[in-house]
Amino acid sequence: MSISNESQVVGPCHGIRVIEFAAMVAGPYCGQMLADMGAEVIKVEGIEGDGLRAVRPHHAGLGALFAQNNRGKKSISLDMKSPEGLAICQDLVRSADVVLENFRPGVMKRLGLDYESVRSLAPEVIYASVTGFGESGPYVGRPAYDQVLQAMTGNMWTQGEERVPEPVRNAVVDKIAAVTVCNGILAALLHRARTGEGQKVSVSLLDAYSAFMIPGLDTHNRTFVGAGLPHYPARPIFRAVSAKDGYVMGYIHTNAHWEGCARAFRREDLISDSRFSSPSERLTNVAAMWSEMEKGAQNLTTAEIMEVAVANSVPMSRVNTVDELMADPQAIHNEVFVDYQDEVVGTLRTLNFPIRFGKTPANVNARAPLKGEHTEQVLSTLGVQAERIEGLRTDGRVLQGP
Repeated sequence: MSISNESQVVGPCHGIRVIEFAAMVAGPYCGQMLADMGAEVIKVEGIEGDGLRAVRPHHAGLGALFAQNNRGKKSISLDMKSPEGLAICQDLVRSADVVLENFRPGVMKRLGLDYESVRSLAPEVIYASVTGFGESGPYVGRPAYDQVLQAMTGNMWTQGEERVPEPVRNAVVDKIAAVTVCNGILAALLHRARTGEGQKVSVSLLDAYSAFMIPGLDTHNRTFVGAGLPHYPARPIFRAVSAKDGYVMGYIHTNAHWEGCARAFRREDLISDSRFSSPSERLTNVAAMWSEMEKGAQNLTTAEIMEVAVANSVPMSRVNTVDELMADPQAIHNEVFVDYQDEVVGTLRTLNFPIRFGKTPANVNARAPLKGEHTEQVLSTLGVQAERIEGLRTDGRVLQGP
């Protein structure tokens, strides 16, 4: 799908101003979701800029990861530690509906922009804070990154199998936390609309991902999984099976799934095999079951396997690369990916906003900002005169991008 930069859709968060003091992924991804939904998101960066800008890969000078977490925002770059920078930040806060930050606990207080300071300036503001481990406790001062939290929350353990623990190679913890705090912000805005009250919304990576990842607890506070591997050895009901041209992910939950899977792998002879006649028998003989499936798959392409699996209502998919997902007919139909024209780097492909609104569609056609690109524009909205802006720029207190 291609979209035009001239599109004038108005999203459900139109009219909401968000001041984002955030870097890397968790805070910025939340800010991007709000921008996609129509909010005006002003990203406040230090003179050096968000560190994610430097992370490769780059395309025409634009960091792909930065672009994927900051589209649709305005960027103002200033020295937040200077009196002039703090004064500008305070003026921005006074104009805000939402303040979003994801710095380590204590940083915003040292800057004079913690919740109590902000609330004194704007009592009705929603102040959203994302931390690694929370705002108090024994780990409060520790640095937190996605893969560190994957290890701490047991995510690497749930990958199963007897091998060296392996993290998911994506910022899954950061993004789950971002979605969680975005939900909190929207709920707080709804509460404010009803009561006029602002409030603080706090989310930690630890809390958000633990709630998402852990399978569940019983009434005796024991997890539903054992003390060893998180699932039965060899993951009995699902496995990636190698075919001639790739892998398919097979999933066998019911007897009907088993029979359809046997047909898909051209092993109909196994349907009546007593070793696989029931879920309990398949669990007992799980290694043999998948070994037999793999024998059948060796002489088949993934397309040949999938054709029969789909016809038999077996939950199965080819193990795709991202390029293969882009070419997938269902992904194309759903417009999972969209192309738009960026006046700086040309045509860009990005992920569409995953929620479809019937009346107020989201808009993903705006690029990520250059560092300090909107400094003059934003300061002008605060009543700062052009001469003063030029003086601040000359002194190095603010940066106006190209």
